[in-house]
Amino acid sequence: MKRYFSVLMLAAGSTIYKISGLLLLMAALETASFYRLLQIGPVDQFYALESLIDRSGIPLICGFAFLGLCLILSLTGYESGRSKISYTLQRLSLREETIALLWSGYYLVCFLIFWAVQLLIVLCLSRLYIAVVDPAYLNEQTVFLAFFRNDFLRSLLPLEETSRLLRNGALLLSLSLGAACFPLKQRRGKRDIAMSFLAVFTFWSFPQEMGRFGSDAWIFLLALALAGNSAYYILWEKSDEKA
Repeated sequence: MKRYFSVLMLAAGSTIYKISGLLLLMAALETASFYRLLQIGPVDQFYALESLIDRSGIPLICGFAFLGLCLILSLTGYESGRSKISYTLQRLSLREETIALLWSGYYLVCFLIFWAVQLLIVLCLSRLYIAVVDPAYLNEQTVFLAFFRNDFLRSLLPLEETSRLLRNGALLLSLSLGAACFPLKQRRGKRDIAMSFLAVFTFWSFPQEMGRFGSDAWIFLLALALAGNSAYYILWEKSDEKA
């Protein structure tokens, strides 16, 4: 058990400060942009909450922060000229596939934390919006309707749209396994473009309008296929491929 804990702490120790800084930067940028537009908006025209979310650039800021998170996680265990992490991993006396699976579980937690922080930021900004905007423009369902009408918010919290929830879950699984597989392949002298493709694809396809069952379904299947490919490499490809 101590060996497993050491493996997890190795991943956490090399990423936790970077991820914390990334989340703080994302929160600061989104809050500043939203608040600035909120102060300007009532002077010129009324902005609905869902419109203000888009106009303040929150989906774009979140998207770039997500790509940054993917980069941080994928480079954990990446061996460069100065870093010989393979020697450290060998001293832990665990098989490479076990380490990759443990790290993929840690990465899944990181992606879930990222999602939770983004959702918390949006909810806090929604409370700020309600506190600042003229009550004549508000009702009891202002926030609910914003999540219903805005593509980014609806994808962030699908509510009763099961297909979107399943799609997001499949993407999280695939991203976690892909981030763990990327440095494993690199240490064995192989190139891997699956994680780069998946990160950019998620960035592009994440905000979608409601009722896109067909789109959700094929993204779900694609994500599962990529997750299966990463899992297959981790579990069954032999380490003697290493250069």
